[in-house]
Amino acid sequence: ALYPNSIYGFESGGDPKVIPSLTYENFLKAHSEFYAPSNSRIYLDGDVPLDRVLSIIDGEYLSTSDYIEKEHEISMQEPIDSCEVTSYYEIGKEESEENKAQLVLGKVFADWSERKRIMAYSLISSYLAGSNEAPLKRAVLEKGLAQDVEFSVLDGIAQPLYSITFRNTEEKNKEKIKAVYTETLEKILDSGIDKEELTACLNQFEFSLREAEEPQGLTRNIYALNSWLYGGDMMLYLENNGVLAELREAIDTDYYEGIIKELLDFSATVLITMLPSKTKGDEDKAEEEKRASGEYSAFTEEEKARVQKIYDDMRLWQDTPDSPEASATLPVLELSDVKKEPQWLGTEVETLGNTTILYHRLSTNGIVHCNLYFNASDEKSEKLSALSFITELLGVLPTKKHSAAELQKEIKKTIGSLNFDVLSISDYKDESACTTYFTVSFSVLESSLDEAVKLICEILLETEFDSKELINENLLQCSEAAYQAVIGAGHMYAFRRALSHTSAAAAVDEKTKGIDCYRYLDSFTKNFDAEIDGFVTWAKDRLGELFTSSRLTMSETSEKQHESLKDLPAALPAGNGCKTAMKPELSAEPVKEAVLIPSGVSYAAYGSNIRPLGFEYEGKLTVTSLLLTYGYLWNEIRVHGGAYGCGFRAGANSNVTFHSYRDPNPLNSVEVYKNTSAFIKEFVNSDEGVEKYIISSIAATERLLSSARQGETADVNYLAKQTYEDKLRARTQMLSLKKEELLSLCELFDKMKDAASICIVGNADALKELDESYKKYTL
Repeated sequence: ALYPNSIYGFESGGDPKVIPSLTYENFLKAHSEFYAPSNSRIYLDGDVPLDRVLSIIDGEYLSTSDYIEKEHEISMQEPIDSCEVTSYYEIGKEESEENKAQLVLGKVFADWSERKRIMAYSLISSYLAGSNEAPLKRAVLEKGLAQDVEFSVLDGIAQPLYSITFRNTEEKNKEKIKAVYTETLEKILDSGIDKEELTACLNQFEFSLREAEEPQGLTRNIYALNSWLYGGDMMLYLENNGVLAELREAIDTDYYEGIIKELLDFSATVLITMLPSKTKGDEDKAEEEKRASGEYSAFTEEEKARVQKIYDDMRLWQDTPDSPEASATLPVLELSDVKKEPQWLGTEVETLGNTTILYHRLSTNGIVHCNLYFNASDEKSEKLSALSFITELLGVLPTKKHSAAELQKEIKKTIGSLNFDVLSISDYKDESACTTYFTVSFSVLESSLDEAVKLICEILLETEFDSKELINENLLQCSEAAYQAVIGAGHMYAFRRALSHTSAAAAVDEKTKGIDCYRYLDSFTKNFDAEIDGFVTWAKDRLGELFTSSRLTMSETSEKQHESLKDLPAALPAGNGCKTAMKPELSAEPVKEAVLIPSGVSYAAYGSNIRPLGFEYEGKLTVTSLLLTYGYLWNEIRVHGGAYGCGFRAGANSNVTFHSYRDPNPLNSVEVYKNTSAFIKEFVNSDEGVEKYIISSIAATERLLSSARQGETADVNYLAKQTYEDKLRARTQMLSLKKEELLSLCELFDKMKDAASICIVGNADALKELDESYKKYTL
């Protein structure tokens, strides 16, 4: 609606209703025109042997085709007339339509060259709606007009836009929301922007730019394209110091008040009202069936035969391997090019009182990364979901020293990033046991470390749980986020649930991050008044038991060790340690389950811990992950089956899973999983080598990691008792793997046919095909 005359008015991923109209001729024409070398931009990053690489680019790419004298300029959208649009989205037939409307206000506000302006809008978005205590979100929540408010800035395009979403409301609230929006922004203009809060937002924004995640080279490429694509200086989005200084100086001017005034200008805006519909899925399906039936009924017998032949020829082409000559044209590494030793970050270990302290020495650009692991393995299984919900409340609820709003400001001022989580780590000798930790992870500039330690201790020891309204607000938001996550990333939820029946760590993950966790949140929202008092009492008592020095393992990743971090365990009560492992109830038999979701696609997972089947993790299973994902599942499930994605995973904890992603035929995917041993035998008898899968598998296990992620990986290695020798053994097994050794896995995959648990997260059509052996649930 914002871009009616621009390329941005189209769905770049392809609209399923429109894709069938694409002809092969137009497909080839578009490819030859837009994917021509003369239309490319070439970006190099890192320690590149420039002369050699430029010679390859010229000789093997640019000079292999004719230069096409044609510019592909992206036309700019002229300002539109303001409008309102109503549309519908699918919900489950058993869901209530109450408070399910979504309102989205959007506007094009800049062009790609206005970097300061774009970043300023991002700052204001955080200022207005970055937390529940931000002024716009707080005003809407207090009026009960919506469950959440999100302010987003979409940049990286020729004409960036902002959108403000009022999530889970009623259509009748539209005018009231507009009024609150206007009143809140006008009030800010009358009283003036809170410069301290805006500075805190900028501090956190600057920290995020400084603490870049890997792969940084790819991130820099994307930043360069933000201007380069449109004829601008490719360095515009790569150099930050100048624009950050300008934004900081602007805090003492009326610059940001000017942006607030612009947000009150409703010209050239679009207001989208998305309404829930229990029938939309059926209506879309009926429309597609009518279209397809109409086209098919119009075919003559000759046309039917022609289309069938095209289909048969396509399947034959898909099933025909590339010739050895074609495969030989692809450049590949040799096994001799791969290091025999795995990457390994060392850990220095010391004891401070009854706390274990881990230290990892790394270059961190002046940032200190700290992780706190509080052993919670004595938690009751039925309380794990509640423990997971607490991770959403810490740092959000007020403390004895600060209100919720004040605490948010202090966190932004002092701490670059702060996260709470529940982590389960497998016992690598016993699949029925694991260790569970309540984790606190924060990253901070060295100069702010002392203040950060005090603030973390305040959050851990002095959080107030008496504000039931704040807890309820966060509960509603968490429940909705979990619901949407199951629909959008059902493969993650499916394979976690499938594994939960035979793996202790996966069973804990199911309670803290899975479908069981969503069910807990959903039940809590529906029974809040009856359950909140019990939750608050339990939460206070439980955190008092957990946040003690005797349960704590603390890690630091930095360029030098900081003594001031040791003030943190010293500030905690000693408490009682936890020596027991967690042993959740597992199933002796495989379980088949299906979860109904309102979606046009499905997800299918199939998995088990293989130790009860008489197998242990070996390096060849990691190699098999790449072989099965791209050599077998890709062809059968994605190419033939039409799923958007698929994969096979094998972990050092001996958990093995298959999954499909956005799958139109999940039951077929399960049958593909079961036929894995036949593929293994076929592969071993083929002429294809295993070396490329070995190399790719090693690359997959040694991805680029930021300093924070490297520290976390080293922590998990220590907590899981994984040694360098263990990693070296798996690496040696991978490098020395002979193709014939894969045959030994056929027995494993054959046993899994009767032993693996299955979970299908899917739509009604998918679940209709399942027999009575499946336990069926509605999300």
